[in-house]
Amino acid sequence: MSAAADSTLFDGEAPLAERDRIAALDVLRGFALLGIFIMNMPGFSHSLFALPTPPATALDAATAALRDLFFAGKFNLLFGFVFGIGFATQMARLDAAERAHAARLGVAPRRHRAVHVYLRRLAFLAVVAGVHAMLLWSGDVLLVYTIDGLVLLAVRRLGDRGFTLLAFELEQLEASNDRAYGHGSFADAARETARVFAWSTRSPYGLFVTLAFCVQMATGIFAGYVAGRRGWLTRHAGAGPPRLVATALVVAVVSNAIALVGADSLAPALGVGRAVFFAALARTLGRAALSACYALAIARLVGAGTVPQWLRPLQLAGRMPLTNYLLQTLLASFCFYGWGLGWWGRADAAFETALAIALFTCIQLPLSALWLARHRAGPLETLWRFFTYGSR
Repeated sequence: MSAAADSTLFDGEAPLAERDRIAALDVLRGFALLGIFIMNMPGFSHSLFALPTPPATALDAATAALRDLFFAGKFNLLFGFVFGIGFATQMARLDAAERAHAARLGVAPRRHRAVHVYLRRLAFLAVVAGVHAMLLWSGDVLLVYTIDGLVLLAVRRLGDRGFTLLAFELEQLEASNDRAYGHGSFADAARETARVFAWSTRSPYGLFVTLAFCVQMATGIFAGYVAGRRGWLTRHAGAGPPRLVATALVVAVVSNAIALVGADSLAPALGVGRAVFFAALARTLGRAALSACYALAIARLVGAGTVPQWLRPLQLAGRMPLTNYLLQTLLASFCFYGWGLGWWGRADAAFETALAIALFTCIQLPLSALWLARHRAGPLETLWRFFTYGSR
């Protein structure tokens, strides 16, 4: 067999060509990046260990309530959902490439070839996540994707049904956060981030929070994997029944309304134990339903053809999600930390939300468009692909 004839054997083990990308998936990634930036902004402007303070103005109170209603927990689930779809798509391509290669050579397919390639992908993500979490921002979510990605590799052969106390003084952590982030140098902020990361992986409470977040994210990732394995996004793009969007919206509104009422208001009628349970259940269902509503609505808007022009900037941002996620850390830390503009501890919910939207729309969206006009992928995505596939 000639080299030319054999040149397409490993197309599935190379980065996906732009023409083969799922447009709705890129738009969902871009949309999720904006929502995550909005929700992460308070973690950059104040210590993660500070007690919540009452809103100072009516605008601040309204913004905080709307932010919690429309963004809190929803976009992490949405991004996890997209991660799961991406995992299913990549593993299917890798398996198909190995079968085609084996058929042409007349040999049996290597059973674990796809797993080995994806492990390289997760290894690169783990390195980037470790640097990000230990030196730049302790609220990193990339480590969670790495952990849940490993879990997916272990359980991916299951059928679809298979997917269905403080030990540290928080006041001390808050005080050290204020000193290092609010008034320290870049090196001070990096040392403090490493210290918080160590706390989150060693103390019982830190481990509980980390593992709980992994479980929460796994919900969206596993759901995305099932949807990706069944080709849901490509089958229903632009043609999904509108009643699904309406149903998800109704469930989200009702569940979030119950969650907003809160356990204290429900306790006289249900009892304390049941009230706490129903409030927590309503909050969980509300987050999942609103995330599903966002995903279904975007799938209908994008369709199977050309992406609407007004969604094109989100699509471009979603084609370089790793680069944009880390860029958000740099932009936000520059605004709030002492080595930058020094706005630490001065921002309210309204300012944080407006700043996230402004930085995303005025800096990240234009930079994504400029970069992808000259390059096939984002800078970190290019390195990621090289490490995964061994070629550009």
